[in-house]
Amino acid sequence: MENTKIGNKEAIALLTTISFNQIIIFGVKSIINNTSSASLLNLLYLSIIILIFTILICYLLNKFPSFDLLDISDYLGGKILKWIVGILFFIYFIIFAGNSLHLFSSCLEIIYFPLTLLIFIRSFLIIGATITCLFKNNALYRSNFIVFPLIIITTIFMFFSDMKYFNIENVYPIFGDSLFYTFIVGLNNMIVFQSLAYIFFLPPLLKNTQNIKKIAITSIVISCILNLLCVATVLFTFDGFTEIDELLPLYSAVKHIEYGEFFRKMDSIFFLIWIISFVSYLSLTLKFSANILKKLTYSKSNFFFIFISAFLLFITSGWQKNYNTSLMFTENFLSYFFFILWHFYLLRILQYPLQVPKQETLQSPTQELAHCPLHVMLHPVRHVSLQF
Repeated sequence: MENTKIGNKEAIALLTTISFNQIIIFGVKSIINNTSSASLLNLLYLSIIILIFTILICYLLNKFPSFDLLDISDYLGGKILKWIVGILFFIYFIIFAGNSLHLFSSCLEIIYFPLTLLIFIRSFLIIGATITCLFKNNALYRSNFIVFPLIIITTIFMFFSDMKYFNIENVYPIFGDSLFYTFIVGLNNMIVFQSLAYIFFLPPLLKNTQNIKKIAITSIVISCILNLLCVATVLFTFDGFTEIDELLPLYSAVKHIEYGEFFRKMDSIFFLIWIISFVSYLSLTLKFSANILKKLTYSKSNFFFIFISAFLLFITSGWQKNYNTSLMFTENFLSYFFFILWHFYLLRILQYPLQVPKQETLQSPTQELAHCPLHVMLHPVRHVSLQF
């Protein structure tokens, strides 16, 4: 089984790829529209909050070595809690990815394929993601590591290439429209840190689960830096944000990058890398979603569940009639769903002084509960002694 596990680098690349796609699809547009000239300040503020959340999540996961959120739910609350948490996260992953698919497909249609029906573009992307997801063992996770350096290099290249167009005065007023918009309304911008939800399901994939904190914090820090570079590029390049209402603000930032007579129209190169990255993100989402269904049903394979997830994701991507409606739906509902859920769940566990068994005794939550009396299974948190 060891060869099916992934190392620290692959795990960091996995989380960063997921986060980066939220940056280019939702992040830049949402952040600048919500907080205008205070966008960078808002990002720094959110980065601190997200790092605190990440530390709390890792603290929880370290108490249950090799367990993901479903295993922890099964151990603490039995099958009912496990099913509730599993279904909610499955819906969350599918709806979020479906909206992302709709928005990214709309960008492709308007920019490159205006004569192509949107449904064909969505079909092409979801088929590519499904085929990639069917790779055996951890080939998907390791192949994603190839995409990771391309994301880093192109983002840094974009930032420095656009520096000659920067107008630093766009950062004024520093606090934007008001402190309320910067620090309260600006919480909507947490949408770009969706990769935080995937951390809950990462431990079973790792060679060394003790590194979960290092992996999570590193990926969040890299995501924050990528966020700052992307937002700063758009914020400083466009005076008065006259182009911020375009579908993909980052595309506006890269389409005029050129070097001499031979290196022009470089936006196609950027978009190609973004497409590869996006297909990788969809594949990862399908894999994680299928694994949730597999664990809920105690199946031996997730093959069938990959196709179910792909079908539901495709259906979900057709819900929204236009880009703005889809973006509003994601910001106003999905951006709060994950944080409310995990915050409630964390408080539910931490309110009891529990002592989690050592790793060697945590073989299977289902097996352990099978030997417990009925009243212990119904109220396991009262019969386990946790010490923090």
